[in-house]
Amino acid sequence: MPIDFIMKLKKTTITVPLPANIEAESASMFEPYTRYEITALTTKTFKNVFVTASGLAANSKGLLKECHHDYSDMQDIWLDELTRCAQEATHSSDHLIELDDDQIYLLIHHPWYNYYHWICESILRLWMVKDRNRMVLLLPDFYGQTDFITGSLEPFKLKKIFFIPSGKSVLVRNLCLPQIKPICDSYHVPELHQIRDFYLRHIQSAKKNKIDLGERIYISRKKAARKKVVNETEVEEVLKKYNFRTVYNEDYSFLEQVSIYSHASCLVSIHGSGLTNMLFMKEGSSVLELHKAVTNRLRHPSFVFWYQAAALGFHYYHQLCDPISEPDNYFTGDFNIDIKMLERNLTELISRHRIAG
Repeated sequence: MPIDFIMKLKKTTITVPLPANIEAESASMFEPYTRYEITALTTKTFKNVFVTASGLAANSKGLLKECHHDYSDMQDIWLDELTRCAQEATHSSDHLIELDDDQIYLLIHHPWYNYYHWICESILRLWMVKDRNRMVLLLPDFYGQTDFITGSLEPFKLKKIFFIPSGKSVLVRNLCLPQIKPICDSYHVPELHQIRDFYLRHIQSAKKNKIDLGERIYISRKKAARKKVVNETEVEEVLKKYNFRTVYNEDYSFLEQVSIYSHASCLVSIHGSGLTNMLFMKEGSSVLELHKAVTNRLRHPSFVFWYQAAALGFHYYHQLCDPISEPDNYFTGDFNIDIKMLERNLTELISRHRIAG
């Protein structure tokens, strides 16, 4: 087994294997972080809750911990946002909508809006209450125009969604609040696999959205607003030699992406939300993440996709890449890919993948 579960009371310690191509010079970046703890997530119901459009929730006792991550450096930011929204609602009734009925409203989103956080955190919260189909889902109004939101919700066949208008908050008599994961870089493995299987079954049964782009995929960020590969032409030339197909996720709907990645078994990408789609790949797949070398206060790369690959039982490979500007962090920096190193890693990945397959 690629992941070792050690149960202790309600806490689970997960041990994550080192990258398959780990070398001595980069081992120290990963070895201290091969274990993390998770706890069982709770679902609670609350009376008379103030909810912001961004997904923060508070009652008479203050901000509800179930609605936000457990990052101490973010607490003041969330409290400031909550306070601002509450003051606006107090000073002007135009900023507040009262949902004073007997319906139970469901809150699953939170202030960090992007593809990864929605699929790996919000959808998990929805999965926790999937059998309670009479609740009304609360969402900001712009979510209704976002394909990965609407596409990912489609298989759940929700009966009712209440869209919170921009600039407004809601006061809810009855709120169901599934707890968000306290730490992003963590996974509840059984639920992750259940969600994966849920979407794969939906695609298999659907008569649309079926696309097969092959088993080897390279995710390009050429069309993204930030964080790109500056020598991507050279990178793609190498990848073509190994039969990788370049994919721009922006060109496909969410359900089309589920289909595309369900046929894939080898994935290469720089660090970014597109790697979330490994969730839908074949069992025993291999992933090569190209991430930023340490050049600033962040003393290690983001582990979110290393941990995700481990939770899925995949073979994870990594490659450190020089940023064009050293002060840039791994959220924004453009990368330069060492072509010789890339070819070595591809050779090793494919060789091991064939043996494992």
